[in-house]
Amino acid sequence: MSTTSTSSTSSTPPPPPSGDGGGPADGTPESATDPGGTSPSPQRSLIALLAAATLVAVVVVLVLVFGIARPPALLTLAEEPEPTLTSSIAWSQWEPDGACLHVLAPSGEARQVGCGYDGEELVAWTDDAIAMLVWGPREGLELIDPDTGEVVDTDAVAGVSEEWFDHRGGAVRSRTVDGTLTVTLRESDVELWRVDAPEAYRVNDGFLSPDGEWVVLVDRAGRLLLVPSDGSAEPRVWHEVEESWVRPVWEGTPLPAPSVER
Repeated sequence: MSTTSTSSTSSTPPPPPSGDGGGPADGTPESATDPGGTSPSPQRSLIALLAAATLVAVVVVLVLVFGIARPPALLTLAEEPEPTLTSSIAWSQWEPDGACLHVLAPSGEARQVGCGYDGEELVAWTDDAIAMLVWGPREGLELIDPDTGEVVDTDAVAGVSEEWFDHRGGAVRSRTVDGTLTVTLRESDVELWRVDAPEAYRVNDGFLSPDGEWVVLVDRAGRLLLVPSDGSAEPRVWHEVEESWVRPVWEGTPLPAPSVER
């Protein structure tokens, strides 16, 4: 009896090849992304967003404070060392864990002396120490070694008055009229600086050195500007600080009288 042979062909399509060109066995389309690629991590994306937000904030602040114009351009002390200076200044800046004390040398070199002090306002810089005023119930003075940053002594005060600050601050008058800023020395009315400046720019304060030869100006751009008290030279940028309301004290500034009660 003869046997009928079965054909090897079938209507069912053959399975896809198992090489690179094939898809998953279940027929689901393969992703178009490279399996070896990595997607950005959430942390990296967050850092990028924070960086962009910071940049926008800085631009907004600059626009609000100075508009499109920049503060007046000045040479630095390093670029124009003459006339020369021999005295240093110090200032304090408040931080969450207490005040930080900074010292600026005549060369323009700045250093942080220390942080975490109870005081905040500097009122003197004698041969012995820098005196920092402590406000509130514990009103008194912290006497700080400018080299080590250590509090070498504390003193009570008989009372604080405006005279403690008048002798060193408020040494200048400044005004802007029709785009021209004029800064004059308060006591003698000597013109220290006249410059074209945006309306939003100003000099916040001025501090006369104990020898009467120099004035350090604090401008709204957060710069410490050095100018001779006779107005014989244009201000130079001595240093840039983080805020525009620092109140420097000159080296050689005595304690106001009556100074302290022990």
